[in-house]
Amino acid sequence: MNPKSAKALVSVSAICLLLVLVVMSPAGGLFLYALAALAALIPTIFGKGKLRFAGAVALAAALALLAVTYPKYAAEMTRYKQRAQQKP
Repeated sequence: MNPKSAKALVSVSAICLLLVLVVMSPAGGLFLYALAALAALIPTIFGKGKLRFAGAVALAAALALLAVTYPKYAAEMTRYKQRAQQKP
C-alpha cells in the first residue's frame, strides 16, 4: 500500500474521532465512529510499520467507542419511533 494513502486514511480516522466531540447526536456519533473504523481498517491490514500500528490504535479506539455509543443510539431510535407513531 502506498504510504501516502495509508497516512491519509489514518488521518481521516483521527479527524472523524475528533469530530465526534462536536456532534451531539448519538446517531451522528455512531456514523462517525463507524467511518473512523472503516478508514482505519485499511491501513491496519495493508499498511507497514508505524502506519499499521497507528491504524490499529485508531481502529481499536473507534470500535470501543462504537460499542459504548450503540446503546445510546438504540434508545434514541426507540424514542424517535414512538414519537413517529404518535403523530397523526
